[in-house]
Amino acid sequence: MDWRSAIRQTVKANDGLATRRQLLETVPAVVLDGHIGRRNLTRVFPHVYRLPDGAADDRAVLRAALLHAGPVAALSHTTALAVWGLRRLERPLHLTVDQGLKRAGASDLVVHRRLRFDPESEQCTERSGLRVTALPRSIVDAWPLMPVPERRPLVIDTARRRLVTAHQLRESLAERPNVPGRRTLRQTIELIADGCESELEAHGVLSVFQHRSLPRSVGQHPVELPTGRIKLDRAYPEVKLAVELDGAAHHTSPEDRRKDLARDRALAALGWVVLRFTYADVLRDPDGVRAKVLEVYRARQMQLNAG
Repeated sequence: MDWRSAIRQTVKANDGLATRRQLLETVPAVVLDGHIGRRNLTRVFPHVYRLPDGAADDRAVLRAALLHAGPVAALSHTTALAVWGLRRLERPLHLTVDQGLKRAGASDLVVHRRLRFDPESEQCTERSGLRVTALPRSIVDAWPLMPVPERRPLVIDTARRRLVTAHQLRESLAERPNVPGRRTLRQTIELIADGCESELEAHGVLSVFQHRSLPRSVGQHPVELPTGRIKLDRAYPEVKLAVELDGAAHHTSPEDRRKDLARDRALAALGWVVLRFTYADVLRDPDGVRAKVLEVYRARQMQLNAG
C-alpha cells in the first residue's frame, strides 16, 4: 500500500488541511505517526496537518485553528477583527468556545471560554468561509487586547463606515460586564451615539464640547442645502451655529478649500454661522476653542433676541 500517496490524497481532498481523525480513516495510526515523524506531514496546530509543500498563508492557518477546535469554536477577539478586515492579523490567534467545553490552546493559539456561547447562533457569522464572532462582539472582546492608541479610532471608524452601531455595541458590552477597559469603551460607544465620526471629533467632544461652560451641542446635525443634505460636525441649532473640525489630512488642497467655502456660503444663506477649527487647535488650545465657541454662541443669542 502506498501510504504516502493515500496521505497526500486525504489532505488534498480536504482543501490542503486534514485532522488526525480524517487521516486515520485512511491510514493506520502507526503508519501515520511514522510519516509525521519523518516530516512527510507538517503540524499546523495539534492534530491538524498540511503537506510540507502545502499552503501556509494566513487563511490556511485560520482554517487550521478552527479545525483544531472543531465546530464548537469561532475565531474571535483581534483575530476576528483581522477576518473582518479591520486590522492586520497578529499572533497568537484567538478562538472562543462555550465555557463548558474543554479545548486546549497552543503556543500560537488562545482558546477563550464564554458562558452560553453558541457558534451556530447570531453570536457568530461566516466571513470569507471562516466562522467568526459577530462584529460588535469581536470589538468588545478585542478592546483590551489592542494597543490603547488604536482602540477608540478603530471603533469610531468602524461605526462611521456603518459596519456597527452604538446600540449593537451596547448590547455586546452588556454581555461582558467585566471586560477590562469597560469605562473607556462605554465612553467610546457614547461618543459614537453622540455623532462622532472621527478621532478629531472625539477629542473635540471630550475636551471642548462636553465642558460645563458650553451649552449642549448636537453631533452630525443634518442640514438641507440646495445641493443636498449635509451633516455638521457639531451644531447649536437653537442659534444656528455650526462648528466644523478639519483634520490634518483634509481641506488642504485648493479644491477642498473651494468646497469648504461654497458649503459655508450655502449655510450662511440659510442663516448659519460656521466656525472652523483644526486638529491642532483642539489638541493644543481647547480652552481657546471653547472660549471662541462660547463668544460666538452668545453673540448669536443676542442677535436672534434683538431680531
